[in-house]
Amino acid sequence: MKNERRILLVDDNPQYRSAVTRNLTLAGYRVIEAGDSVEGMEKVQKDNPQIVITDLDMRTHDEGLQFIRDVKRQYPHLPIIMISAVGTFDEGALARQYGAMFVLSKSRIEEEINTLYQRLDSIYEHFQRLRYLQDQLEDLLQKDNVNVDQLRRELDTLLNDQHLDTGLKSQVYELVDRLERHQNKFIRPLEGLDLESALQSVLTNLPEAKDLDPETQTMLSVAESMQLSSSHANLSIARNVSFSYSFAVENEVKLRIGRKVNRLLSNEKVLELANDLYDSALGNLDIFFNQYLIRTIQQSDLELNSDITRQVLERIIKHGSKYKPDGLKALGVILFCWGQNHAFTNRKGKVQITNPLGIKGISEAMTTELAGKLILLQHLRNPFIHPEFNEREKTESVRKTAFLCLAIVSKVV
Repeated sequence: MKNERRILLVDDNPQYRSAVTRNLTLAGYRVIEAGDSVEGMEKVQKDNPQIVITDLDMRTHDEGLQFIRDVKRQYPHLPIIMISAVGTFDEGALARQYGAMFVLSKSRIEEEINTLYQRLDSIYEHFQRLRYLQDQLEDLLQKDNVNVDQLRRELDTLLNDQHLDTGLKSQVYELVDRLERHQNKFIRPLEGLDLESALQSVLTNLPEAKDLDPETQTMLSVAESMQLSSSHANLSIARNVSFSYSFAVENEVKLRIGRKVNRLLSNEKVLELANDLYDSALGNLDIFFNQYLIRTIQQSDLELNSDITRQVLERIIKHGSKYKPDGLKALGVILFCWGQNHAFTNRKGKVQITNPLGIKGISEAMTTELAGKLILLQHLRNPFIHPEFNEREKTESVRKTAFLCLAIVSKVV
């Protein structure tokens, strides 16, 4: 099933669905059909499509727009195409704003059918290429046996592809970010920075900083000094500011819970439980866990989503005790899944998770908040996830989020 070219078609007209399904099947795709957005979301969770095609006007005039928004909240990496008979220019613009990569009018479907097929084939090729590069990076991080320069060239080529979906582009950007961190390519300039004054500024805004690791304090001081003295017109400086704040948080989190994470990943029972949360036949989260996850995310308004959780669980299952969580996102998912109590029922019966990570010193609500803020902190550095921020706003948001994370993690024992 993992190698199938799966498309979800969401449209309330059964005759139209049948005609499109027939054509796409002849083109080599397996088509999953849904008659409205509710059924469509169920199919996304159950069948793990690689592409979604949706109508606009179904039970309500703009149901397709809300469907795009809902899907992108939980599956930001899933490419979506909107095809509609009644959409206006403004609705097409909204569809793109919500995350659709391509908008097509049903009235022009015959004229543009070849363009649609080309886009679908391109998305699938990008999907396959991204999977390959992800595996290459994992091999590099785990075994250090990959040609780094060639990997970087291939990532840059894919990142600069003008037809690459924004959701997939955000994944490529994060692979580049992970590779640069592995190579220590971020430069944190020290010349001319008043680190003593910067540390005082940090302590004023974050009193808990006095209890943080000295290396964490240094990283914060570097970031704070650049933040206070720079207009961030220089994008490389802005990246250094954001990276230094983020790396300060990552350093402190790993110091506080790193050993707990290593013990967790060496626990065979935990690895067995990870397989209960992931459906290997589907190549996606277990549908019951996914539904529980979505409800929890909605209740807590977290940056976490199904795509992120799936990616981390896949790496844990694949690498086991050799897995090295190498970013804030992975640490956030591990904290959320294993640092508190969860209970839900799947096909096998009741599944209970009772804080196997052994987090102490903070409440479950604080653990959930910390997990979400760690993921948000990494996302804020990705221009394809939060393009609504300019560089100044982004670094200020990174600073605020980093301080919130450190205030919480300083209490972990």
